[in-house]
Amino acid sequence: MVVFNNNDYLDELSTEEKRLIRDEQVKIAYNQILPSIVPLFIGGAAIVYFYSDTAVKEYVFLWFAIVCLTLLWRIFLVFQFRKRSILSTIDWEYQFNLMMLVSAFTWGISALFINNSLNPFDQFFLMFMLAGIGSVASGTLASLPSLVSAFLVMLIAPMFFTIIGIGGDEHYVMAGMIAAFLLLLIIASKRVYINIVNALKSKLLHQKATDALALSEEHFETIFKDAPAGIFYYNTDLMIIDSNAEMMNILRIDRNMMIGLDLKALPDSSLYMALSNPIGGHKGYYEGPYKTRFMGLDLWIVLQTSPIYDMKRNIIGGVAIVNDVTDRIMAEEKMKHQAYFDALTDIPNRILLKDRIEQALAMYRRTRNLLAILFLDLDHFKSVNDSLGHHVGDMLLIETAERLKRVCREGDTVARLGGDEFIILLGQLGTDPHSAASHAESVAEKIHQALAVPFVLESNDPIATTSSIGIAIVSSKEQNADDLLKYADTAMYQAKKEGRHTTRFYQEQMDQWIKKRLYMENGLRHAIKNGELELYYQPVIEIDTQRIIGAEALLRWNHPELGLIMPDEIIDIAEESGLIVSIGEWVIQRACLQLLEWNSGRLEDEKIQRIAINVSAIQFRQREFVERVIAIIAESGIDPSMVEIELTESIIIDSIDTVIEKMEKLRAFGIGISMDDFGTGYSSLAYLKRLPFTTLKIDRSFIRDIMSDNDDAALVETILSIALIFNLDVIAEGVETIEQFEFLHRHQCRYFQGYLCSKPIRAANFELLLENDVQRCQAL
Repeated sequence: MVVFNNNDYLDELSTEEKRLIRDEQVKIAYNQILPSIVPLFIGGAAIVYFYSDTAVKEYVFLWFAIVCLTLLWRIFLVFQFRKRSILSTIDWEYQFNLMMLVSAFTWGISALFINNSLNPFDQFFLMFMLAGIGSVASGTLASLPSLVSAFLVMLIAPMFFTIIGIGGDEHYVMAGMIAAFLLLLIIASKRVYINIVNALKSKLLHQKATDALALSEEHFETIFKDAPAGIFYYNTDLMIIDSNAEMMNILRIDRNMMIGLDLKALPDSSLYMALSNPIGGHKGYYEGPYKTRFMGLDLWIVLQTSPIYDMKRNIIGGVAIVNDVTDRIMAEEKMKHQAYFDALTDIPNRILLKDRIEQALAMYRRTRNLLAILFLDLDHFKSVNDSLGHHVGDMLLIETAERLKRVCREGDTVARLGGDEFIILLGQLGTDPHSAASHAESVAEKIHQALAVPFVLESNDPIATTSSIGIAIVSSKEQNADDLLKYADTAMYQAKKEGRHTTRFYQEQMDQWIKKRLYMENGLRHAIKNGELELYYQPVIEIDTQRIIGAEALLRWNHPELGLIMPDEIIDIAEESGLIVSIGEWVIQRACLQLLEWNSGRLEDEKIQRIAINVSAIQFRQREFVERVIAIIAESGIDPSMVEIELTESIIIDSIDTVIEKMEKLRAFGIGISMDDFGTGYSSLAYLKRLPFTTLKIDRSFIRDIMSDNDDAALVETILSIALIFNLDVIAEGVETIEQFEFLHRHQCRYFQGYLCSKPIRAANFELLLENDVQRCQAL
């Protein structure tokens, strides 16, 4: 007997696909059995008729009654199946198999009647009837292969054994034919089953393809309509035939103006090649500026085009995808500009200045053409800031830069190092040192005269100022930009020492200034032991609650003779002398202990959540820096997450892989890391996604003009959006007005620092601010 499994031809299908085909197989079986009811009833009645006068007529009538019951069962089951009750496919298949096997057994035992009739016709009719039922069943039940084998065996086997029991060669031959007939039926059923399965597979694949096509069309339509990029179709005549809404938004025109637009008539021909390429079967690409036809918009776009084919692979037009990257390009250009130009005065900064000095030095090494560096510092600028405010001080710096540019030649460079320090690079001074010195001195004198004219700034009284200028002229091929800047800086300090408003050339005998530096360096070596170093703290305010949640620790040196020395001068001496590591560790240790004191003492109701500590580049680059920081914080006993290390971009752009490794170790310990003065350097955004920062600090130069400069306002909004994408906190520095505060609040900046709440103050004053003046910050 041949038996085969239902899954023989379904192995390559998924479980869900097998389930669907199984459902169809059961459905086919149910649909096949109803038409056979009437023939079976007639056949059964005929058997009763032929055997009604035999000795087993009572059994024949009983048998027919059972046949009728099986036929009624069959009808009932079919109608129940069509109602599709809650039974599963497995349950329906089980009931079907049970019903059919009972029917097969009922018809099979009718073979026992064969010997009870002496009429050969009656015998052959019964045998013919059973054979016919088997033949029909091998086809109608073929969708359920495990059932059909059992059905045929139960139907034919009794006839086979009945014939064998009669005996005689002719009956043995007949029995063999019956067995062969049974085998043929099973094999035929298997072939029908294979055809059914293949048909169901084809149907399933067709349905899947149809569904996939419908889904694809739906997705395509959705993408076309709702894509964030502009998309339009055009024919071989370069006429637009369809467009999505984003494309029309980019061009700021409606659909009536868009559809039918002749792309050949565009005023900007730079796009024509990219648009016409698809007509020749090629893709097109264009990236660059584009001035729109109707609204005259100056855009920067990325255009990609591809051919469109019909069913015969004939080109019928093209599709274009347009991305408006104007904002990104403008932001990148602004970032590039800010990388090389001072944010306040818009003149070259230190980076661009050093590059130009090195270029001039390279020219000097080839041609001996001299160059000079003028280092200018405004006299008493700090008093202007303190008395009139930073806003007036900034305007003074801007006007100073303008006057310096008017004095200098077009080929010279006027740069700002920071604060009130300016550099003038004079190139192409010839090969005669005396002539070069004379020209540099002449420029310095013109600068003194130009700056001596009082500055009239807004409604303030005229401001008179002077400047001290130091000059260094290149004298050796070995000198570099840093050397010249250092020499000019030394000469400028000499000019200040000698009464300001004067000019001094750098000379090697200028050791008085060096002696002072050595004096301060020696003093700094003992400053920690003598208790002269002190930390000031500037509050960090949470904008939503207007509460002080943290502080930035800032270093001060209470020199016994020179008075209070600010961080810039301390850090400069400390870095040059190598003291920065020990001083930096003292700062971290003192800040942690101060935080612990605040949070565990009488200020526990006004807990400080974080303390920010600035780290210099030299300190950060120390091999044991991370381990020392972790050890100091662990020894203090405070939660590492309450400490935030502030890094500048000059730190992160050098040896980026090492920087990332150190930052990740700090973050793994729980220490926060902020990027100070974010936005002032070109590479900040490029490295942001790689570096594990927790906080960005927006430089005060951007905050200062957010209410009057749309570019600065847009840049601050961009930084806040970037921080939101990267899940970073943002602290705005230099907030001085309520308008700036409200702008930041509207744009969901979380924290700020600035004179609006408090300048950097001593720890004791900070405690008073927490206890008494916090309401002032909360009332913003």
